[in-house]
Amino acid sequence: MAEPAGTDPVAPAGPADTGRPPRAEPVTVREYGTRYLRITVRHHGGAGFSWLRAPGPAHTAPQRLPQPEAAAALRRVDEALGAAAARDTAEAPRGARLALGEPADGAARAGAALPGSGVLYRVSGAFSVARLLSCGDDAAFRLSVDALADLGRTLRRLHQEPWHLPDRPPHPGVRRLMAWLSGEEDAPGTARLRTLARTRVGPSRWARLTEWSRAAEEPPGSGAVLLHGAPSTGWLVPSPAGGPTALLTGEEVTGGDPALDLGWTLGELHELRAAAALGLGSAGKGPRVDYPAAAHALLRGYTGGDGTAAVPPGTARAATLRLAVHMRDFASFVGWHEDLRHYCDLLAEALGEDGAPCLHRPNPGSSAEGL
Repeated sequence: MAEPAGTDPVAPAGPADTGRPPRAEPVTVREYGTRYLRITVRHHGGAGFSWLRAPGPAHTAPQRLPQPEAAAALRRVDEALGAAAARDTAEAPRGARLALGEPADGAARAGAALPGSGVLYRVSGAFSVARLLSCGDDAAFRLSVDALADLGRTLRRLHQEPWHLPDRPPHPGVRRLMAWLSGEEDAPGTARLRTLARTRVGPSRWARLTEWSRAAEEPPGSGAVLLHGAPSTGWLVPSPAGGPTALLTGEEVTGGDPALDLGWTLGELHELRAAAALGLGSAGKGPRVDYPAAAHALLRGYTGGDGTAAVPPGTARAATLRLAVHMRDFASFVGWHEDLRHYCDLLAEALGEDGAPCLHRPNPGSSAEGL
C-alpha cells in the first residue's frame, strides 16, 4: 500500500537546509487484516510508528472521526490522563493515552465520512496487546497485563464524561449484530451462521440476545457517557521503551452505557480463555496464557484496585454481545470455519447464565466477584 500523501513530510534540502540529514522514509514493518479492515504499521525512526487502518472490501460503512464536541471531550480526557502520568505515583497510576486518529489523506474532516484512504494513528509501538499477550514471552505478557490495567483506568476516566450531544452515532458493533439477528444481512457466511446459531442457541436464548442488542442500541438517557465504542486488545498498543500505552481512538466513538465499553474487552478476554481451553483457533494452539490475570488487571484498573469505582451494571450482558459480534464478524470478514459451532455453544452458555461466564472470577477477592 502506498504511503498516504501528507502523512510524513521529508525535510527539504538546499539553501534552507539546517545541516541535519533529511528525515528517513517510513518503513513498513507489518501488514495484516481482514476483508473489513487492512492495517499497515510503519516505522518512522526512533520510537515513532504510525498505524493506518484502511477499509477493506467488506467495510460498507465509511470510517468517521468524532464530532468536534466529542473530539474536544476526548482531548480533555487525554489531558487529564497526561497529568496523572506526570505524577505517576502509586496513588495516581497512569492510564492509556488516547491516540486520536486523523484522516490519512491529511484533510480535516472531523465528524464527517472519510474517503477510502483510511485513518492514521501515531504511537510508539509496533505491536498491540492482541499480538503480545499470547506470544509466549514473559516480558511481553507483563507488558500486556500492565497495558490492560492502563486501559481500565482510561475507560473509567472516559466514562466520567457525560454525552450531551443531540446526535449519537450508532454503536458499530451492536449495529452489525442487529442486522445479523434480524436477517437484514444475508451474506452466505453470516446467513449460514445465523441458521446454525438459532438452532444451537435455541428460541428463548435467541430472543434474549435480540432483546439485549436492542436495549444496547436504545437512545441513551441522562446517564449516557462518552464511549470509546470498541476497546479491545487490538486497539491497545504498549510502548516497549517505557512510554505510555496508547489506545487507538476515534472511529467508533459514541455515547451510551459504560457497560458496553468495559464488557467489550472482558468479552474478548473470555472468548480467548474459552477458546484456549477448548483448543479452538490460534488461542488453542499457542502457548498457555493466563487470561484470568489479564481480565483481573483490566478490572483492577477500572475499579481503582480496591473497588472504589463500581463495575457498571449490565457488563456481563455487554460481554456476551461482544462474543456474538465477533462470531458474526468472523463469518463475514474471514469466512466459514467449523470452530464456529463451538462458539455457538459458548454463546448459548453465556445467554443461559445472564452473561456470568464472561465475567468468570479471575481469582479470589478480585473485583469481578459477585457480578
